[in-house]
Amino acid sequence: MKNKVLIKVYVPSIDEEYEIYIPTNESVKKVLELIVKSVYELSDSSFDINKEHFIFDPDTSNLYTEELIIRDTNINNNKKIILI
Repeated sequence: MKNKVLIKVYVPSIDEEYEIYIPTNESVKKVLELIVKSVYELSDSSFDINKEHFIFDPDTSNLYTEELIIRDTNINNNKKIILI
């Protein structure tokens, strides 16, 4: 799985954390869509997918720009991100 990394996604709105594999060769926008769908399914539909969501780095408090490719960010194995 060299083109994927395992990340930890904390979701404050439902106070849950999930581990999700994401592809490193996709844009942040595509990965965000994947994360939102995954959290929705893993939370037994308690997560609202109809809102606009963002992911950010809790270490730097920076939002990840949607145009970036995951491999060009600091997202790597065991990285914790926050989904808002």
